Amino acid sequence: MAGLAENDIVSTIGYKGKRIWLYPRWQRGRFLTARTLVHWALLAVFLVGPWIEVRGHPAIQIDIPGRRIYFWGLTLFATDGYFFLFFFGFLVFGVFLFTALFGRAWCGWTCPQTVFLESVIRPVERLFEGPPSKQKKLDKAPWSAGKVARKLGKWGAFLAFAGILGTTFVAYFRGADGVIAAQFDPFGDPAATISFAFITGLTFFDFVYFREQTCIVVCPYGRFQSVLLDDNSLMVGYDERRGEPRGKPSREGVGDCVDCKACVQVCPTGIDIRKGSQMECVQCMACVDACDAIMDKLERPRGLISLTSQNRLDGARQQILRGRVVVYALGLLVVFGAFGLTVSRREDVEVNLTRQQVAPWAQMPDGRVQNGLRLRIQNKSDEDRAFTVRVVEPATGQMLAPLSPLTVLSNRTEHMPVFLILPAEAARDNVQFVLEVADGQEFRREIEVEFLAKPTGGG
Repeated sequence: MAGLAENDIVSTIGYKGKRIWLYPRWQRGRFLTARTLVHWALLAVFLVGPWIEVRGHPAIQIDIPGRRIYFWGLTLFATDGYFFLFFFGFLVFGVFLFTALFGRAWCGWTCPQTVFLESVIRPVERLFEGPPSKQKKLDKAPWSAGKVARKLGKWGAFLAFAGILGTTFVAYFRGADGVIAAQFDPFGDPAATISFAFITGLTFFDFVYFREQTCIVVCPYGRFQSVLLDDNSLMVGYDERRGEPRGKPSREGVGDCVDCKACVQVCPTGIDIRKGSQMECVQCMACVDACDAIMDKLERPRGLISLTSQNRLDGARQQILRGRVVVYALGLLVVFGAFGLTVSRREDVEVNLTRQQVAPWAQMPDGRVQNGLRLRIQNKSDEDRAFTVRVVEPATGQMLAPLSPLTVLSNRTEHMPVFLILPAEAARDNVQFVLEVADGQEFRREIEVEFLAKPTGGG
């Protein structure tokens, strides 16, 4: 380790790579309160998404067998794949803009790893094992009946929560009824059972052992944040000009930092924010609450550690509007505008007419020529509809549609065979058929298709 700067040493990895276990202290404060409210709101949305219905369908479900996605009343079919372009646009410009403005606030405030760990797992751990000092003492103590009971109780609670997450995850794909049926009959739906077991096992391992290593070792976001941040991006920072040199409050000529290490004790990734901006910082602002509490006791101004920017720490002016922020914001507005326009112009019914692969044309015994086609009707509305088909032109054209009228249920797709017929003397290339598809209410659509005549010299 010799020769490395202190910031180059990962705080949770010790000598010879040995894991350093963290016991972050819980610190009440305004940021903890706000963050907890955000966490519980996000947790509620995640947990109820597949279990409640909106407009007769799950609020959120990715129905792979049915090839559709339900998202809070919006139903997307396989033919709506272009909506994923908007999703990726939101993701790219949203992450870029959010990071440029607010730094790594995503990590500490909205990332599922942090939400689960800080608002559920650590509180449960404190419930069974007490504050960090008692947790550390319990881990070092020899195994006893009391230690076994506490550990088993804690792990059982972790496993129950992991099971809830696994069940909810599978419900996003199988639906509420499907996931419940799979749990009562594990061998009836092997894919759901394996997915449930994998997610439950993975999250349980994360809660029991891996924890902050996910943010430090696995997650790539901290590693490319330097590309997205600039000196005006918000970050958690220590005011070195005010805090240094450190010393006891009774000493003269020292800064406001009393080196109490409260900021280190509450950090969920174990860093010392006084060493400057670090990859491991998830911007949860627990250190801000801890430092503010110490400043209040010493009757000194808050803000020694604060949500700030590098320019502010250097005494320069912070700029909110800057080139990259404007570009990201404009990009996001364009994506939002295109999405809104697309949704507003999205029609409830989609019709397509294709030729039958087998015998696209045939000559009937009476000499007439017949074309076989396949009409595909996709009903994207919330009501069942009955569709009819008729020939608009040519005047000599006839049509045979054995399933007309065809009833298409809400959010379903049906296919109807359609046969176009022309007299032998009228059957020739370039004859255009115009078909009208209507539901007897508001929907009416005309489709043009070229008639295939019998080729010259054909049998």
